[in-house]
Amino acid sequence: FGVISEVISAFSRKRIFGYSFIALSSVAIAVLGFLVWGHHMFTSGQSPLASTIFSAITFLIAIPTAIKVFNWLATMYKGEIHLDTPMLYALAFLWVFTIGGVTGVFLAVMSVDVHLHDTYFVVAHFHYVMMGGAITAFFGGLHYWWPKITGRMYNEKLGRIGAGLVFLGLNVTFFPQFILGTRGMPRRYYNYLPEFQGLHQISTIGAYILGFGFVMTAIYLLSSLK
Repeated sequence: FGVISEVISAFSRKRIFGYSFIALSSVAIAVLGFLVWGHHMFTSGQSPLASTIFSAITFLIAIPTAIKVFNWLATMYKGEIHLDTPMLYALAFLWVFTIGGVTGVFLAVMSVDVHLHDTYFVVAHFHYVMMGGAITAFFGGLHYWWPKITGRMYNEKLGRIGAGLVFLGLNVTFFPQFILGTRGMPRRYYNYLPEFQGLHQISTIGAYILGFGFVMTAIYLLSSLK
């Protein structure tokens, strides 16, 4: 969260909007994050009372998360935005993190989670938040501080192409898995029914695009050191 706040502020040429709320929402997410583990156990025989409490806390954690997204958007509002590579990764983060967060709210509803639990919907949600969010934030920070750390500048054109490939790859890989989950595709199965094949193939293509984006990023960053 700190990386994204730094990058958006720098490339919007504005102070971060609502700094205190950004900081306090980080603390709130950290605290509430320890209290939502029961939302993984709605279908495991957990008592209805416990499930209701965990569901409510899961809804509650969406509030500080939404505050962050609002403040980042408010920071960009009327800013002098420069779409350099770090900023592209920050914008990609906003997209994938928002999708991951919104789908997490779906899973917090017990009546919905009963149907989506242990399906590819959960896989997609998890990877949008934990992989998509972490990767885009990491690459955004890496490109932002790379010239300061190494004293060398990477190829900006290749950086933008790499950011586009990573963003495209993430969405092509994991978005079809939301559809697979709603259609009943269970996770942790190496085989599946023929009607799921098309979406799995699209997801595989996305994984190759994502992998190519990673390799390309590594190559031009390392090449800049020569």
